[in-house]
This record gives sequence, C-alpha cells and structure tokens, in this order.
Amino acid sequence: MSTIKIGTLNTQNSKTNRTGGLTSDGLDNAQILANHIEKTGYYFLGTQELTRVFSKRLLNHLKTYKLYGEYRYGSSKLVKNIGVIESFNENNSIITNKDVLTTTTNLLPWFPNNPKDLLESLKKGSIMPRIITIAEIKDESIGNIYAVNTHLDYQLKNIQIKQLKNIYDIIKILSKDYPIVLTGDFNMEVGTDSHFDEFIHALDKLGLKRVEVNDKTNADKFDNKTAIDHIFIPKNWEIQNAGLIDDDMLDKVTDHKGVYTDVKVK
Repeated sequence: MSTIKIGTLNTQNSKTNRTGGLTSDGLDNAQILANHIEKTGYYFLGTQELTRVFSKRLLNHLKTYKLYGEYRYGSSKLVKNIGVIESFNENNSIITNKDVLTTTTNLLPWFPNNPKDLLESLKKGSIMPRIITIAEIKDESIGNIYAVNTHLDYQLKNIQIKQLKNIYDIIKILSKDYPIVLTGDFNMEVGTDSHFDEFIHALDKLGLKRVEVNDKTNADKFDNKTAIDHIFIPKNWEIQNAGLIDDDMLDKVTDHKGVYTDVKVK
C-alpha cells in the first residue's frame, strides 16, 4: 500500500495575484505557492481561482510539477485582449508531478433560468461560467486514477443543484474506469446546505466518501461557519491524517485555508 497526500486550495483571484503575484512589500506569491507545493509533496493539489498570468509565473517557479486544465472563458485571442474578462478568466488547475494521460475541462450549468435569479446573480456578481477539470493520472504503483477538481456557484441554490447533478453524472461515468478523487471549492457547507448533503449521500452510493474536515475554510468576512472546500476519496482508501493546510506563508497568497488528507491507497 502507498500513502499519498491530496489537497485543495482556493488561491484567491486578488488584484495582486491576477497581475502575477508580486506584492508591494517584495514578496512573490507565485514563488511562495510553488515552494509550498514542492516542499509538501502533493500527489496532486486541486486549485481554484488561478488566472493566466499567475499560472504562468507559478509554473516557472515549479521544478517538478505541472498544471493541467483550461480557463472558464477559454484561451482565444479575443478573450486575452479583453482585460475585464481576462482578469476573471480563472482555471481549476490540477497540479501534479505524476504522468497525466488525458485532461479535459468541461463547462457546468451556470446561467440562471428565470429573471429573478438572473437579477440576483447580477446584483451579487456571481454570474459566471463554472467549470470542472478532469485529469487521468497514470500510476503503476497504485493504479490509474481520475483527479477531478471544481469551483461552484456561491449565490443561487438552483444553479448549485444543477452543478452538483452534472458533477454526479460525470463521476458516475468515470467511476466505471478508475478510482476518483474529487476536490474543490463547493461554496456549500455540510449540515447547512441540504442539497450538498444529498450530493454527499449520492456520492457515497457511488463509492466516494467525504474527508471529514469541518473547520471554516474561507475568510472571516463571510458568513460560513464551517468548510466550503472539500475532498472526496474512494471509500476503501484509509485516511491517515486530514485537516487544514498548515503553512503561514500561504496567508500572504490567499484568504482561504486549504484542506489536505494523507491516505493509504489499498
């Protein structure tokens, strides 16, 4: 049996990060994050809110890891030349030093289906494409797995339900081939959002269990009391350790707390 470390981290699309991560006091957020990844030795880290400029600088600092996944608005010349769109053109990169056979990025349901929800999402600034990134990781020691990573709507329950249903359908298909690890910023809490509780129950029937980390993971200014960032792993994998990622330097990079787990793969 092999023990591997998996993590999920919302890297925060702040003004500093979207322009590359160089801070006014001389720190380099891209270098800080790269150092953390290399030092920690993740099997893979699921990330959210990485933008193109920050991703490129992060990749330049990484020695053994690569990033996999497309952007929510794509990579056309038109998108790159429209600053306001490119500023929020985030990806859900899967970062790993393992061999990746295939990778895909799929669009999730994201547009409100009635005028009331549309007005609410415009008012709250939540209306934007949401994506899910899938990487097929080749590993002769534990067998191939699918790493799946996402970032869901934070405002509209109707949209969240559609997105969770879409993710469930994707995992149901993928689970016929290889074990699946699902990571992401779901913007939902266990025991608070009943539709998320139903999603957890549905995944359990497919053979995935949620790693029980319930500490608050987003900034204090938000109302959430517990974790909105979650990891799901195969039920037959043994959890050795789990909790919030403990690295004070990451406080310079993001207002989120990442979640990790060390698991023994059977």
